[in-house]
Amino acid sequence: MRIAFHRPMHLLLFLAVALLPLQAVAFEIPPNDGFVTDAAGILSPEEEQRLESLLSAYQAETTNEIAVVIVETTEGEPLMETAVEIGRLWGVGTKENDNGIILLISYADREMFLATGYGLEGVVPDIVAKGVIDREVTPHFRDGEFAAGIEAGVLALQKHIGGEYMPDRYAGFSSGFPLSVAFFFSIFGLAFLSAVVEGILIAFAPSRSWWAGGVVGLFLGILLTGTSGWWWSIPLLVIAGFIFDFIVSRFYHFDERFARWVHRRKKHRRTRWGGPRGGSFGGGHSGGGFSGGSFGGGGARGSW
Repeated sequence: MRIAFHRPMHLLLFLAVALLPLQAVAFEIPPNDGFVTDAAGILSPEEEQRLESLLSAYQAETTNEIAVVIVETTEGEPLMETAVEIGRLWGVGTKENDNGIILLISYADREMFLATGYGLEGVVPDIVAKGVIDREVTPHFRDGEFAAGIEAGVLALQKHIGGEYMPDRYAGFSSGFPLSVAFFFSIFGLAFLSAVVEGILIAFAPSRSWWAGGVVGLFLGILLTGTSGWWWSIPLLVIAGFIFDFIVSRFYHFDERFARWVHRRKKHRRTRWGGPRGGSFGGGHSGGGFSGGSFGGGGARGSW
């Protein structure tokens, strides 16, 4: 069957609708299986038990709780937000001290995030979290030695928390790009649009796709064409939308500070308006021996 488009605008509308996803895939948080939850099945039973015993003994000795969560993929959900959500849902760390750590590993995406609870951010600052991932964990992961990488990371964390390792051990590592997006926009004199820009950033940044900005630009161009006859605004706004969405998405996924800023602003907006969190997470449950700790977004990302 042939579809006839009598006007270019009809074709643009058809393409915009065709680009929309048929169904949003929500990431399901796996059930809590203890200190080691291997939903991707990359560890042998012996490896999983060894790590479980190591983390359980450390918790009994110090009350600090380190949880390792391995998933096949996060379905495009941002690693930092996912790790923090798991930490809060499971209550990793004690309620009194918030002394929990989550090592989230997305196997198919070849990415990981080390999230620290409020109470451990002083002894495991971002530079230490980044150093543990890059120096201790990643080399083993690149060789396919996942259990060895996790154990090396856990032991390094324990030594940092215990004072045996100092933060200057990883002084040569950087946790992200040196510029923040807030400064990027301020040089263009758009401070008076800060509220609008903030909403757009929060909406677009966590997504790995960048076509949505082009679709928004398309509809804005169609609106301007219909009201002012500015047909040339359609391709310009589509291109501008693609570029804008691409830039903020890349900043979110590669700049730790920008990702934490987005996370904090989303939390602030939910608190200010009194509404519950509206994300697309599902599944999972609390329990598994954890003690009610909380997380604030500190940590670092890595890949292999």
